Formats: sequence, structure tokens, C-alpha cells
Amino acid sequence: MEPDKEIPLDEIRTDKGRASRKNPVKMARLALDFLFFRRFWRLLKILFPCHRRSITAWLAGALLIATAIDQVMTYLVGIQPSLFYVALGNRDLDTFKTLCARGAAIIIGKAFTLAVFKYLTNMLAIRSRQVCNLTMHRLYFKRQAFYKLSSSGDMLDNPDQRLTQDIEKATRILSNDLLAPVVTAPFIIGYYTWLTYDSSGWIGPAAIYSYFIIQTIINKMVLSPIVQKVSEQERMEGDFRQRHMEVRSNVEAIAFYRAGVLENIMTNQKLKSLILTQKSLTEWRMLLNGITNIFDYFGGILSYLIIGVPVFISHLYDDVTPAELNGIVSRNAFFYLYLIYSFSTVLKLAGDFGELAGVTHRVMELHEELNRLHSDCLETDRPPSTVPSSVVVIASDEDDKSATRHMQEIHGKQMSLERDEQEEEEAQYLLGGKTNADDEWPDDGVAITVDSATLSPPNDHSHLIVQLLSLQIIQGQTLLITGDSGSGKSSLLRMFAGLWHCSSGKMDCHWRRLTSNLFFLAQKPYFPSGNTTLRQQIVYPVKALQVDKDVSRISQILEWVKMEHLIERCGGLDTPVEWDWMKTLSPGELQRLSLARVFYQKPRIVFLDESTSAIGFELEMAIYRKLQEEKITFVSVGHRYSLKQFHDMELRVKGRGGEWSLHDIDTASIASRTASFLGTDTVLSM
Repeated sequence: MEPDKEIPLDEIRTDKGRASRKNPVKMARLALDFLFFRRFWRLLKILFPCHRRSITAWLAGALLIATAIDQVMTYLVGIQPSLFYVALGNRDLDTFKTLCARGAAIIIGKAFTLAVFKYLTNMLAIRSRQVCNLTMHRLYFKRQAFYKLSSSGDMLDNPDQRLTQDIEKATRILSNDLLAPVVTAPFIIGYYTWLTYDSSGWIGPAAIYSYFIIQTIINKMVLSPIVQKVSEQERMEGDFRQRHMEVRSNVEAIAFYRAGVLENIMTNQKLKSLILTQKSLTEWRMLLNGITNIFDYFGGILSYLIIGVPVFISHLYDDVTPAELNGIVSRNAFFYLYLIYSFSTVLKLAGDFGELAGVTHRVMELHEELNRLHSDCLETDRPPSTVPSSVVVIASDEDDKSATRHMQEIHGKQMSLERDEQEEEEAQYLLGGKTNADDEWPDDGVAITVDSATLSPPNDHSHLIVQLLSLQIIQGQTLLITGDSGSGKSSLLRMFAGLWHCSSGKMDCHWRRLTSNLFFLAQKPYFPSGNTTLRQQIVYPVKALQVDKDVSRISQILEWVKMEHLIERCGGLDTPVEWDWMKTLSPGELQRLSLARVFYQKPRIVFLDESTSAIGFELEMAIYRKLQEEKITFVSVGHRYSLKQFHDMELRVKGRGGEWSLHDIDTASIASRTASFLGTDTVLSM
């Protein structure tokens, strides 16, 4: 952490200091190897769970049935020409009419089967993406894993791309292009191998299998580099998109700096890297396609070479009529060509398999990293007396049926996919309620105890923010955290929130981390976009319910923060608005609306990270008085001298070698001095 720059509470930092762990993403060479098959098997277990009924499994079963029917129709279509040859050669009109009617029926059946097959593949792709995304979202948003993942620096590139584009691509390729051909290929190849052997002896299958083995070896040599290139291209795509997202998120700052030329150069550098990777991948694909096409066209010649063996060498058909021979040649040619086609289809899937391997590595890397985060840093369900230092304490009761109802209310049908891991604390946290396990937690008013704790940034353990810090956060006792910019004030709030852990000593949280107990306001306000209502913004992070009794309360809260005009501007509390809250409202309005959340939640203790820095002096004083009236204990990070009158103690972080000081505040003297400033210009600088 730079010593001259204060890190906002919600700023995502790069963790480059984990020397003990190598970067598994960069160190691993992604290829079509054992690692891929292990990850692919785990992906299949996510998509097709065996411990409960799965719609994806039913769709996959229906798809395989449709594929089997389609193969029967293909066989009937394939032998139809041989029957026509015999009928035409014998000038048999009645048989010809029958074959025409039969052929029309077969074609209609084939067309309908293909339509059903396409429908099932698309539905399976959609459902597979839904299941995979829901599973990954659950891990990603559970217990601040998204923060820990982003704070881990370059351990994993572009998690947003992996959750969106890569999952979509992996499930689409698997469902549309690979599942049915790969599963049915052994049966199709086995059946047509027997037909080939029955008509040509061992020479036919031996020739085709040798042909396939040679083609497989050559394809494997070309395919392995393609897997690596695909994964590299996906990473480059994510970096290029991220570059444009950075520009879009900081357009005003870039415009003030007049840095358009530099941003153009930096963006074009990302584009250049992407284009070079795409060119290299295209060249390898050209080589793979060329080899595949050679074997495809040579397969047609091979089928006739095999037919020539019984005709010219074995003389098996010397006693048949020319018309019958035409039919036999046509039928056998279909058998041989379809066996070759089946092998060629499997080999053509090599390209799709390479694409799948590349994105599967990326998706399952994310899955593995999320699981690692949960296994390494998960919260426990034990009271703090039995919990080691530097952990977040959250309890759960998986047997409580009310939690299931809460989760269904929040996530809807998602619960039918995620019943294997019902967690009461997730529902209770989102709904801001209490759990039936609260009585397990001792409550003497002490929320957090810090005992001889030393805190450093995760990416720089040599920089000490505080050393051997000891204090208690107690309900009813307010605390002001002060210090120069960059001294680490926001970092202390990260520790209190459980986002950062002390490197030595311990920090125990004695309360369950519910918004009704501990509420944190980050330095940078956050308001989700996407047709959200004013009510949802105020009750965030609780799920908004249209409760009439809340209307008057919310209106009153908006009056307290001088934002009552928003009700008319938004068309009411429950009217979705399309504009971006973060861009439409001013910094002061965003801070006031954030404080409205505090009054709505009415937590026992609120942590304010310079949450009134963009608000005028008089309104700031009024808000702190209102917090006192509502009996909300506050821990504030701030610079203004006038804030001291509302706090009992001051923790000053000096930012030099972990130095700090903690002392009582003479609130009466501070209030008197502040009052003497009213009406003067001094107030503006406090």
C-alpha cells in the first residue's frame, strides 16, 4: 500500500505478496491432458448431479433417445438408394411405387427427428448454463468470496469473463456439439463395423481402423497447441474488454487529464496482443482443417477400394445379376462411407474439443479457486470463545425450514437447483433478520475485541498499519478514527469487517455479522443499477418487499437526509428507474442516500468511512444528532474537527511503523469550540 494514499474501504487491491503460493493459472500449461479430464469430470458433476433429480440429466437422456432415433432414420435413408437400384434394374414398377411412398415417410420422419434433436440440444445448453452459473454464483457471492478473489491480484484473470462468456461457451459446445456425438459414437461405430465386416471380411474394418488411427495421431499433434491458444485468446479477450471497461468507468477523469491519446495507445496495445493471438490460433486451425479435409475426401476413395476386394479379389458376387450387384455396391458403400464418416465426425470434434478444453480450464480454475478460498478462509459457526483470531463468525442451521422459504423468496426456482447446500445465514443476512441460533452468542454489549493485533496490507506485510493494537468496539461507546491520508484508517474497517486479517494477535467478533448488528458504509457509495426501485436502494442489502407500513418510515428517513424529492423524481418508491444511480446523483446525494440505509437498517453499530465528507456542515451535524437519537452507535473515519464532539474516544493512526494512540475525547469542550465557529468561514475547513 502506498504510504501517501488512503485506500477506500471498497477499493480492490492487487495481492502480489503471496510468495508462498505460486500462481497456479500462469504456471500450469493448459492442454488436453489428465488435468483437463479431471476438470471436465468435475464440470460434468456440476451439470449432472447424481444425488438428486436433475432436469439437465432428463434433457440429456431425451437428447440421446432422439439421437438414437435419428440414427435409425439415417440407416433407413442410407439403404434406400440400394433398393431403388434393384427396383429400377429389374423394371419393377410396383416395388418402385412402394419405395417412393416409403422414402417420403422416412424423409418426413428424419426431418422431424432433426428438429426435435436441435430443440433438445438448445434447451440442454440453456439449462446447463443456468445450472453452472447458479453454482458458480453461489460460491462467488458467498461470504465475501468475490472480494477475496479480486483482492488476490493476478492469481486469476478476469473472473467476470469466466462467469459469463466462458461458461456460456463451455456449456454451448458441450451440449450442442459434443454430448450426443461422443456418447453415441461407440455404438454407431460398433454397429457399422460389424456391417462392414459382414460384407467385406476383416480387410474392411482393418483398413478403416488403420486409417482412423493415423488420422488420430496427426490430429493429436496439432490439437494440443490449439488448446493452449484458445485459453490464451480467451484471456486476451477479457483483458481487452477490461481495458474498455476501465475507460468507461473513468471517462470524466480521463477527460480532465486530456489523456485520450495515451488511453488510445494503451488500448491498442491490448488489441495488438489479442490480434496476434488470434492470428496464431487461426494458423493452427488452418493446419487442423487442412489435415481433416484431406482425410475426409480420401475416405470416399477408401470405401470403393474396400468394395473392390469382394468384387475383384474374393469374387463373392460373381453369381448375382447386374441389378442386384448395383444394390449390393450401393448398400455396402453406404456402410463403409458411414463408418468412415463416423470416424471423421469424431475427429472433426477435435476442434470443438480443443475449444471446450480451453474454456473448461478457465471455468474450473475459477471453481477451484473459489473452493480454495472457502476452505482456507471460511467463517465458522462457533462462538468467538472457541474461534481462532482473525475469522468472521457466522452460524448456520441447515435444518430450519424457514431458511429454505427465505431462500426461495430471494432466489425463486434457483433453490430447486441448489438444495444440496441450504444455508440459513445467507437468507437471514439478505433479509436482515435474526436466527434461532442467536442465543448461542454471549451479548454483553461488546461487539469486537482486538487484542495485540498487528495489521498489514495482504500484499505488503512489511508495511505496518497498526502494531499491537488493543481495543474494544462496544455498543454505546462511539469511536473516531483519524490520521493522515494513507495512514490506513479504512484498512482498520476492513479488519473490523473481516475482509482483512491481522498478521499477529487476534480479533474476535462477538456478534453475528448481520446488518441489524454491524453495518458498514464504504468510502465510495455503491448503488446497483438495472431497473432498481428507490425502495430497493434504501433497504439494500435486504431484499425489497412492498410493505405499506414501510412507506411512511422511508419517507421520514428521506426527510432526515434531505432526499425526500427523490420519491417524486423516481415516480414513487416501487417504480423501477432505468438511469444509473451512480452517475445521475451527485457525490453528496449518494452519501445521503447511503446514510438513509443506516437509518432504515437501524443497526446496533454502524461503521462510517468518511461517509459525510461530501455533505454540508449543518446537515452532517444533524445526521450525527439523529444517529444519537436513534441510539445507533457509530465508529467513524473522518478528518473534520467538528466530528469529535459526537465521539467518546479517538483512535489516531500515525502511519509510521504501526504507531497509534487511543484517548478519550472531551466532547463538551469540542462542542463548545465548534459552536463558536458557527457563522464563520472556519466551519468550511473543518
